[in-house]
Amino acid sequence: MTIVKPNKNGFTVIEILVVVAIMLTAFTAILGLITISVKTSTLIRETTQANFLAQETAEATRNFRSGSNWATNGLGFLTIGIAYHPEKTADIPSRWAMVQGEETVGIFSRKIVFENVYRDVNFNIVGSGGTNDPNTKKATVTISWNGKKVEIITYFTNWQ
Repeated sequence: MTIVKPNKNGFTVIEILVVVAIMLTAFTAILGLITISVKTSTLIRETTQANFLAQETAEATRNFRSGSNWATNGLGFLTIGIAYHPEKTADIPSRWAMVQGEETVGIFSRKIVFENVYRDVNFNIVGSGGTNDPNTKKATVTISWNGKKVEIITYFTNWQ
């Protein structure tokens, strides 16, 4: 009588296929996490750069305000509602100037728009109504890139 041994080779192939399927699923999940991580890291880096550009624009505007005459060549002289951007002058030492239009810095576009400020009878800033304060301007700094944007709103006064 001959004893027939069961063939276990078929189980080995099925086991290998199961292991390969599990590994493919794990690699797909890891690849998805890496993709999300890279996208998030890029967004954080771009947003940080945009925030730095916005802060630089606000500081350049503050410097421009301090180095000019409000009514003749300063913030009080600029056109309301028009986009400006800061540029350094060729003077030695260089100073900041406000130039009409948006500026492109790498992938970013930056601008600053000035608005009149209105105050109520208690001298508080109001959104509508009130009396125009010619010695205060509202500045909206906007940095935009790839459908995203960062905005900083600040107020500048004629302190001199």
